[in-house]
Amino acid sequence: MKMRMKAIIRILAVTGLAGLLFAPRTVWGQGQTWVGGNLQQMIEAARWRLGVFRINAAFRLSNAGYDSDIFYGYLDEPVPDVTASASIPIQVLLPLSKKAVIDVSGSPEYAFYYDNQDQRTFNNRFNGRIHVALNKAYLQAGGGMSNVRRRMSQELDLNVRQETNSLNGLALWQASKSTSLALLYGGTKYEYDNDIFIDGASIADRLNRNEEYLDLIAYVQPSARVRLSFDGQYGSYQFRRSYSNYRDSTSYAFFAGAEFIPGERDIEIVRGLRGSAMFGYLRLDVNDPQLKDGSGLVGEANIEAYLTRRMTGQVFFSRGFQFSVYSGTSFYLGTTAGAGITRHLSRRADLSYAFTYGRTSYADFISGGEAPYYRYLTHSLTLNLRLARHLSATFLGSFGQRDRGGSRPLRERFFAGIGLVYGYAGGGMSAPIRGGAR
Repeated sequence: MKMRMKAIIRILAVTGLAGLLFAPRTVWGQGQTWVGGNLQQMIEAARWRLGVFRINAAFRLSNAGYDSDIFYGYLDEPVPDVTASASIPIQVLLPLSKKAVIDVSGSPEYAFYYDNQDQRTFNNRFNGRIHVALNKAYLQAGGGMSNVRRRMSQELDLNVRQETNSLNGLALWQASKSTSLALLYGGTKYEYDNDIFIDGASIADRLNRNEEYLDLIAYVQPSARVRLSFDGQYGSYQFRRSYSNYRDSTSYAFFAGAEFIPGERDIEIVRGLRGSAMFGYLRLDVNDPQLKDGSGLVGEANIEAYLTRRMTGQVFFSRGFQFSVYSGTSFYLGTTAGAGITRHLSRRADLSYAFTYGRTSYADFISGGEAPYYRYLTHSLTLNLRLARHLSATFLGSFGQRDRGGSRPLRERFFAGIGLVYGYAGGGMSAPIRGGAR
């Protein structure tokens, strides 16, 4: 019965899509909000048109090369291997009218390891949204799912299977030309691998949870190139297994941010700032009185700045609370910071250097044991080549060091490889995002 129902749904879907394909309409969402304008630009920038559909697609090869330690020094001995990841990101946009657009994207991926065959895996990500762009309002609703085996965190550099299912919604009102208000909701269900154990319990026992966020954001745009935001946020974290119910928490945060918007005719090597920064204060209240609450500065920043005609600089920063895989504490505070510089050798070639520093810090362990200690520093050198209009290649070399504290030796990791992108993967658009979500 289930197989028959699936077949019926597929037939109806194909029939409906075929009808839309040959429909004469060629209109798309717009409205007079700043988000609606960005939606229109995203549709117009689509690589291919098939009837009323707008399609972006690409083939992406990444991390194809030699890795001196695929687990970043987490294990007692290094594990070298030859690796590669191949993915096909696809985005399909379906304008239903001048006010409504359906946006569907997916990215199937295969991760390859030459020697460590047990690390080979298929990954997939899928997202679907509907945009409604009215005259003074913008609405968005959607969801997503992912099934990915990936390197988990600073404290656990193993490839761990993570499955997520999410729902989200957004309502924005354009109060005036320079001000707007947005209300955001986001909920995500996290499920982890049952086969990896830390301190006598599986990662799934410790980290399977539901997260929900509600944000109220005010936007002020004093100029065409700068947009300021002020975000008040409430968060809820409910752990689904009885083993970790003591970690149930709520959070309260306030963020202030700025987004630097490139001009309509800007190209990559022109002057000015581009990117965004958002910083704030977050308090994490853990329900269990035996566990210490957390509070402090959190946020993200990724900003590029024009330095000379052929050189740009970049700074990036990320700081936030993460739930820990260890039994002695509920969470840790992870911090990552770095900077880079890019020399534009020609219109088709860029040479970049960057360094990244990261560390973790923990609240008091209830077991009284010694808190974990992680510090790492990575240097990378990258040559980007634009070989054709929709073909680019990247040559990458990186060297990293990881300090695990105590008497344990400093661990080193080296990677050399290439990347390749053919086509245009499309992507997102500038829209309201909750603090801590970038």
